[in-house]
Amino acid sequence: MRHVQRRFVLAALVFGPLGVQADEIWNPVADPGAVVVSGLARFTVLTPGLIRIEWSPDGTFEDRASQVVVNRRLPVPKFTQCMERDLRVSTQPAALNNPPHDVESDEGGKVLVLRTDRIELRYLPDGNPITGSNLRIAARSGPGETWQLTSPPFLQCRNVDGGPNLGSTVRTLDGVNGGTPLPDGILSRTGWYHLNDSNTLVFDDGPDPWIGPRRRDGATDWYFFAYGTDYKQALRDFTAVAGRIPLPPRFAFGTWWSRYWAYSDRELTQLVNDFDKNDVPLDVLVIDMDWHLDGWTGYTWNPQYFPEPEKFLRWVKSRSLKATLNLHPAEGVGKHEKAFPQVAQAMGLDPATTDRVPFDCASREYMNAYFKFLHHPLEEMGIDFWWMDWQQGQQTNIEGLDPLYWLNVLHWRDMKNREPQTGRRPLIFSRWGGLGNHRYQIGFSGDTFCNWPSLAYQPYFTATAGNVGYAYWSHDIGGHQPGKVDPELYTRWVQWGALSPILRTHTTKNPEAERRIWEFPAPYFEAMRAAFHLRYELIPYIYTAARQCYDTALPLCRPLYYEWPDLEEAYAWKNQYLFGDQLLAAPVTQPADPLTGCAMIEAWIPPGKWTHWFTGRTYDGPAVVPLVVPLDEIPLFVRDGGIVVTQKKSLRSDGAKDEPLVVNIFPGSTGEYTHYEDDGTSDGYLRGKYTTQRIRHTTAGRTKLCTIEAPQGTYPSMPNRSGLEIRWWDGEAIEKLTIDGREIERADQPMPEKTCWGWDLARMSAWLRIAATDVHYPIQVRALLPEQDEKIASFLRNGGRGMSRLYNEVLASLKKRNVVFRENEWVIDPAARASSRTLSGIVLHQMGWKSCMELVADKVTDPAERNRLLLRMLGAWYDIDVARSPDGHRAEAIIRLQSTILNSGLQLSLEQVPDNATLRHFTQLPRFKSEDEPLIARMPLEAADSRATQLVRFNARVAWEDTEVTFEIAKTILPSINAWWVCGPFDAPGGAGLNKPFGPEEKLDLAARYTGKEGHEIGWHRFLRVVKPGDDLTAEFFVDFDDVYGRRVYDCVVYGFTFLDAPEDMDAVLALGTDDGCAIWLNGKEVHRIDIGRPYTSKQDRVPVRLKQGENTLLIKVSQGGGDGGFGVHIEDSQGRALTQVRPRLDPRLPNSSPRP
Repeated sequence: MRHVQRRFVLAALVFGPLGVQADEIWNPVADPGAVVVSGLARFTVLTPGLIRIEWSPDGTFEDRASQVVVNRRLPVPKFTQCMERDLRVSTQPAALNNPPHDVESDEGGKVLVLRTDRIELRYLPDGNPITGSNLRIAARSGPGETWQLTSPPFLQCRNVDGGPNLGSTVRTLDGVNGGTPLPDGILSRTGWYHLNDSNTLVFDDGPDPWIGPRRRDGATDWYFFAYGTDYKQALRDFTAVAGRIPLPPRFAFGTWWSRYWAYSDRELTQLVNDFDKNDVPLDVLVIDMDWHLDGWTGYTWNPQYFPEPEKFLRWVKSRSLKATLNLHPAEGVGKHEKAFPQVAQAMGLDPATTDRVPFDCASREYMNAYFKFLHHPLEEMGIDFWWMDWQQGQQTNIEGLDPLYWLNVLHWRDMKNREPQTGRRPLIFSRWGGLGNHRYQIGFSGDTFCNWPSLAYQPYFTATAGNVGYAYWSHDIGGHQPGKVDPELYTRWVQWGALSPILRTHTTKNPEAERRIWEFPAPYFEAMRAAFHLRYELIPYIYTAARQCYDTALPLCRPLYYEWPDLEEAYAWKNQYLFGDQLLAAPVTQPADPLTGCAMIEAWIPPGKWTHWFTGRTYDGPAVVPLVVPLDEIPLFVRDGGIVVTQKKSLRSDGAKDEPLVVNIFPGSTGEYTHYEDDGTSDGYLRGKYTTQRIRHTTAGRTKLCTIEAPQGTYPSMPNRSGLEIRWWDGEAIEKLTIDGREIERADQPMPEKTCWGWDLARMSAWLRIAATDVHYPIQVRALLPEQDEKIASFLRNGGRGMSRLYNEVLASLKKRNVVFRENEWVIDPAARASSRTLSGIVLHQMGWKSCMELVADKVTDPAERNRLLLRMLGAWYDIDVARSPDGHRAEAIIRLQSTILNSGLQLSLEQVPDNATLRHFTQLPRFKSEDEPLIARMPLEAADSRATQLVRFNARVAWEDTEVTFEIAKTILPSINAWWVCGPFDAPGGAGLNKPFGPEEKLDLAARYTGKEGHEIGWHRFLRVVKPGDDLTAEFFVDFDDVYGRRVYDCVVYGFTFLDAPEDMDAVLALGTDDGCAIWLNGKEVHRIDIGRPYTSKQDRVPVRLKQGENTLLIKVSQGGGDGGFGVHIEDSQGRALTQVRPRLDPRLPNSSPRP
């Protein structure tokens, strides 16, 4: 061992104020037993799957905490070290010897070898920087835990072009329309990851550690992670060195109201009252920037809106609400601010001769004054936390320091240091500042767009952020810009928000933008309110999952591959995620089918049995299943034997604290869960002030057993007595029930002061209500079951609860139309239904279902409503997928039709309705007997113009017994105009260009040349939709100016032009969107003009026009201020259907038309 030297710090440094800011004591100095020095390199074995690799030209190394890594003092893992002759790594490294460090070295060997049970590292200390010529690593990370070889520069981990890295997150989604590429994260399908920490800043060793540069001497500071498919262990290793993910206060999981609007205190008071009046829960008031005096930055209340802020904030507290204020600190402190004199004096400036104290977050003096004079007084007034809305660049007076990251650190530290006085644990609400920012927990994702693609991206984006420990993204529910949102889209967004880390509605200052859910039509309002209440019922479960996140680094929203890393579907179904460890969510992110008002989606069911939260149907996985999702349902599934602890209905997150918790037990023979509680507000959870309570259940034969153990631990506000409710959602009837051997009386409904049990007919669940008792004792519940009726059991397994809801919906529709019927004829046991004593009373008989359908077909005269109800009762699910062939030259439509309810006696047929496409091959199956065998038709599409808009249309027929429904299934392919002549950019500063003619609107000449922006010569050129394999052929074509010019263009005007061929004189609608304003000429006549600054939304303007037979000319002029720019145009009829007979083209029809350039 003579060739190996050791260098380590004898006395480890434990940070003071900086250390505690991350909810734990940081110790950046590793245990000497984990450190091995070889030449100019140092290796620290941190865990079996994590080794730090350092190289320094002078042999000195970095022991300070970095922006990313703050704790290296971990238990020394088992490893061996020895010297060998060969740098080459075997694909089957030697087994780990026991005990560590006792492996005999090869005499004369020069290669250092370190081995754990997951990594073998070999290093030749040749004095050169680390490269593949002197460092080799083998990691037990391949399929089946095989060993893989790797060496610098570690190029295998890239999250691009289908690469193996699983991604991380980005600073913000500001301006992102739909999705955006994600950079690398810690997790990769290669099973290993290389983290380069060489260029991050470090904290000094002072009592109040400040950030600063490393020694810039070409030193290397790497962390090599090896985990195979154990992604959970990778996250534990990452947070072991990078700091845990702090537990947010409990109120953070309630509803946040946020809107960019100049609210007054009276308006906010009315808003809160409206929340309560409309039975909508609320916990947090987010007050945007108009709270302060005019300007981007401000710290003084605007008396126009808040004449008595102290009084208003006292009222907020009286309503059990929290308040946060928006911050834009970049402009420093102006002379108009109330605290300006104190801040100026603290900076050594004369307030009389100083106009502004510039912002400088790299200055200790400025930041001390910033908190002491600007923030603490407002916090003492009643502000609970701050919304750091930083958007002003990434530079400070410390080279390499991003102000966003540093402001997050300092705000956290300030709240942490004040916790003994305030009793509030820190809460940061800001954008992501890079690796290490998971220690400052809640992210604000920025100004997203109000459209379906943006909603569809957010579940994947949120879950993927967990790959770097960023567990709590908060999105603008409903989207930010342009603000106005479709009611259905908003409803589905709220439902996703209810199953996301933070539920916060938001939008821009647009009078047409509405986010108060009670202002939407009743069906949408009721569905959204139900989602809000579901969220609040789940808060105990969510809060327990948040504690699990602190303990294990597993986020609330977890990618499926965390649990099923060996299944390809776990990577492919990106919009699904585990919500905690008991629930699987597949939120609806696409519009509903217009005929049924339900979303037609598919979901992947992972291995095992999963029960639908709303319908009670149990699915066997792994399988892809079709789902018909009504507006008021969310595809949410509970794992086999799952236990979900909920609270009673409440308008505040802590509003049900005096009510009993509800232990919900779902179908399955066995299950176990540990429930967590603390005071919800303080840092006591870091000091062991909390309780955990284990809950177990089993079913064996005719006996159900549920054991609720006594809580372990305590916290100051813990109640000594509490009630409890247990609900069994398997629908099985109970014959007898005992608690600790004592038989319990049955009752028709729960009674708060009496222990009793009963049957809930409406929700098909058995319940037990336990009156308040001493919480320090365990409870054992035993239920004896009667002999089960297999017909009833089958009904429940196949979604009986959902069928009952549908049945009631149909009855309500019939009653609304004054249809006379006798409900009791439609159940197996009418007497049982009346008595509500046995489950058989609500099981619908097949003939009853048939009779109900016949009544709908006969008595409901509105064709649309009749078809809607019949399609719902038939369980009709249908879809058209459109995709390019692998060679990219052909498109194929795949039509699927099946039932999700009925599985026998069903007849299905499909008949194509031609629309500018030729059917070359069509397969039709007249019948099927299983819902797993859908009717499938394939239609290869052919068209002379591959960019022409086409409509795939089929007449579908669904029949069962004597009832049938015929309806149309259609989908538009390549919607919008997909080819344009484009000319620009023309210089138009100040947004004045729309009213200034630049030539094309006066005389259209496709060969003309013009003087464009910055004096460049410009002309017309083609910009075409290019269809690549894998593209969504149903998406519109957006002419993005960034793509047109290969760069961002500002303060300009851009023109677009195309010919339109119409088969006859006809009415049409130009459905268009532009960023920003636009003017349109059809056949030389102006037909539309809107001079406005706005973000793009598809079809935000609808312009009725009259097309002439033959050739028409269409010219669009778009003004572009700052940010994004572009346009998209559809040709439709007045009902919004594509006019596929109108054909755009670029080439003129006649030889004497303007020549092609």
